[in-house]
Amino acid sequence: MLERLPHLTDGILLVAATVAVHSAGTFIVLWSMVRYRRRAEAHFGFVHNTAVVTAVVLALLFTHFVEIAGWDVFYKVQNCFPNFRTAVSFSLDSYSTVGYGDVLLENEWRLLGGVEAMTGILMVSWSTAVMLGLVTWIYKRRLDDWSNATSNRATPDSSPLLRRSGD
Repeated sequence: MLERLPHLTDGILLVAATVAVHSAGTFIVLWSMVRYRRRAEAHFGFVHNTAVVTAVVLALLFTHFVEIAGWDVFYKVQNCFPNFRTAVSFSLDSYSTVGYGDVLLENEWRLLGGVEAMTGILMVSWSTAVMLGLVTWIYKRRLDDWSNATSNRATPDSSPLLRRSGD
């Protein structure tokens, strides 16, 4: 069976390394968000929230690029491609599931292209979950602020200026 799946061990190790990098990257992002939360609460607003979301997106993209670089280095060390540039192009296409097909692995290594694509899908989904948590927190806070502002408005009973004449 294993002879039918050449380099299965390589694929498992690459997946494990990718998950480890992503785990560390998202941990740093989440730790930063928790650490920064008090300041975010104090400066809550469109510009600040946009800056925070942008910073998180860039941090997650950097994490993905580090993961892709791990696959690139593996491909180059194993001489799967003639140069590093081709390895980067293939890896970025596979990880992102674009898969142009202009560069292919030799048959011996072909399984890794699919494994990288499935791993990339899972890592992007993981990043999406992190982003969803952040955006949910921002929207919930915004909705709470709007709700509090609405409930704190003056009512006819609470303000003599709003009472009808004759009351």
